[in-house]
Amino acid sequence: MTQPEQANPTLECLCATICAFLLPFYLAGAGGNPEAAKAAVREFIDAYNPGTPAELDLTGRIIGFSTAAMDNLRLSMTAGLSDTKILRYRSNAVSLSRSAEQARQILQAIQEKRETTRKIPRPAVVAAPNPPAPLSKTESPRAAALPVLTSAATATVPATDIEAMKRDARVMMAAFSKQGVQASTAIAAIPDPAAFAKSAATAAFRRA
Repeated sequence: MTQPEQANPTLECLCATICAFLLPFYLAGAGGNPEAAKAAVREFIDAYNPGTPAELDLTGRIIGFSTAAMDNLRLSMTAGLSDTKILRYRSNAVSLSRSAEQARQILQAIQEKRETTRKIPRPAVVAAPNPPAPLSKTESPRAAALPVLTSAATATVPATDIEAMKRDARVMMAAFSKQGVQASTAIAAIPDPAAFAKSAATAAFRRA
């Protein structure tokens, strides 16, 4: 995520929410360590460089849908499943992958437009930033940049709890994907988001 001079509370709140939602899918790979799983999700989010709440929302959809798709493929290879369940898991994976790709295309279009409309900054003399506060002898620079984690946050999550959390997340993700496919497709087909927003607002005003 784009790092401004001063942290944006809205973006930080949205990012924390996305991390918490995706955490179950990464806990197994992190050995049940929530701190390591959260760091992995955060790096994944940062790779898309979201700079606005809308871009961060799309980033969360991309990661969430694609991760849930891979998890459905994993479940489809479970021994002893009936053909019906195997097809259901793989169908869910295809639907989630499609939703992730739609969100990725929308994000790319938004970010490309942001780059072309960005104003060229004018050279200016700015005051030198204040020096950082000295760290204590027992505090490292890396530790100072990270939030203080409670013992509950760093505790290892049992594997049975991880699977239950992933199951709940998959159910919500699949439902969200099915509800959002048509809307995402419509957004992707719109050449000018600003014109669409104005038209939608006018229509809503007329209905009111």
